[in-house]
Amino acid sequence: MVPQYHKIIDSKMKLVHTITLLLFSITLIAQIENDAEYAVLEDSDKAQISSSQIGDNGFKFETFKTGINSEYADYGIGFYREKFLSFSARKIGALAKKDPATSEPFTKLYCSEISYEYDLNRPNLFSHILNKNENLGTVSFSADGKKLFYTASSDNDTQRFQLYSADMNPEREGQFINIELVPFNNPDYSFENPHLSRDGKTLFFASNLPEALGGFDIFQVSIKEDGSYGDVERVEGAVNTVLDEKFPQTSLDGKYLYFSSKGHSNLGGYDIFRSRKADLGYVATRNLGNTINTSADEIAYIPATKTVGYMTSNRKGGKGSYDIYKLTEFMVDQTASGVVLDLETGIPLEKATVVLLDAQGTEVATLQTAPNGTYRFPVDAFLEYTIIAYKDGFENGSLDLKTDTNLVSVFENNLTLKAAAAEIIKTDEKSYIKIDNIQFDYNSSDIKPVSTVTLNTVFQTLKANPDIKVAINAHSDQRGKDSYNLQLSEKRAASVLQYLTDKGISKSRLISKGYGETQPINICDPCNLEQYEENRRVEFVIIPD
Repeated sequence: MVPQYHKIIDSKMKLVHTITLLLFSITLIAQIENDAEYAVLEDSDKAQISSSQIGDNGFKFETFKTGINSEYADYGIGFYREKFLSFSARKIGALAKKDPATSEPFTKLYCSEISYEYDLNRPNLFSHILNKNENLGTVSFSADGKKLFYTASSDNDTQRFQLYSADMNPEREGQFINIELVPFNNPDYSFENPHLSRDGKTLFFASNLPEALGGFDIFQVSIKEDGSYGDVERVEGAVNTVLDEKFPQTSLDGKYLYFSSKGHSNLGGYDIFRSRKADLGYVATRNLGNTINTSADEIAYIPATKTVGYMTSNRKGGKGSYDIYKLTEFMVDQTASGVVLDLETGIPLEKATVVLLDAQGTEVATLQTAPNGTYRFPVDAFLEYTIIAYKDGFENGSLDLKTDTNLVSVFENNLTLKAAAAEIIKTDEKSYIKIDNIQFDYNSSDIKPVSTVTLNTVFQTLKANPDIKVAINAHSDQRGKDSYNLQLSEKRAASVLQYLTDKGISKSRLISKGYGETQPINICDPCNLEQYEENRRVEFVIIPD
């Protein structure tokens, strides 16, 4: 390509890139708004469906019993100082006070050592300061362990929980001070399952506040740098339904919100779901499938690593009413790949720009295709993407991609681009059709297949402009004898003319001429390979009327 036009082309490509992404973003944002509304208004009251209807949903879990379960109710909470926390109704002492609502002892907080295989050892009481004559529920710590949020039952209602905050005593590890109700607590309603986001900026919890769509919803409140709280807000998007949602828990990378729900499409009772974080709230809610959920209650999903986690369930075969289970998830690293091809010839297109967009139209990654036209992006499971491709001289192409499983390593999709009319450039000296260089076999006038793609863009220009005539001027580089170079360039110009006439362009509109090495762009002796290639070219100059 002639060097003086590089900047013009780069600027145009950037402009096309920006405009294309903007148009896709507007369309996809509108779509995601519709999806979120549907999830709240319609999906929430779906009837329970069979295990076979949901299937594994693209997930694959294996469930193991843990060694810490008792004959009473045991619930997993999370982690603190590399220990696993739980609350349990296990009996402590012969005179343990019982909850009249459950006929089991009041729940207390416990911690367990974690083995190298993520098995759990016998639990010990976690805190004498927090464990009193009431039901203790979920706790959540800040990343540095200095701040704690926890729930305890009300004095007059053992099943109604209140939300407290506490600080770790800086002078005595394990001692909590400044225990107080959070300012947004309301004794008329239950506040349950607090979970502090990984960055410490958002506190999630479940509550039956009046703002709930129905029953219990998941709410959030921001925590400011000075420790004060923002407004209590119902989590937006496709999470809450007219039935109950509880036990929020963010993923290790903060991209997802796990929760348990009686709404959405489930197998019965509470199932565990996952929603993806987006600018418009949490979207793409998905049941984790029948390799983890049953017709019983599955609650409190807690990720430990990318592939190991814990949950609590009252499924058959347990030791008590609710038991804690270890989970391993099978998954593979995933990529989206394919080839960008010319629609007419099927020839791979090198240096086509390919863009990966998420469901909101946000650009995830951009690359240019390899010489064989291939592209490859890393992707995440259970997401919706759009892949768009464009190249100068072609119409844009796009496809939708749903990574609806975490068990497939490659999602392969090819994109085809239709040749568009090549651009006509007008200068003071001449007007010409701008193209990539035409390539021929070595010492031959046979056009390489890859260059038929370029010639098709010339054909589109001639077809769209039936009144113009074109001089096909072929040039060689300085290597070889003058007479041979002149003869070879004549043959190459004639080959291009023949290709266009075979496509249907009238021969009366075309003139072919070879100039050999007489009109080099680069005057050099010797030249480098790039300079030789620029001199060895075919030009399409428009003949003035």
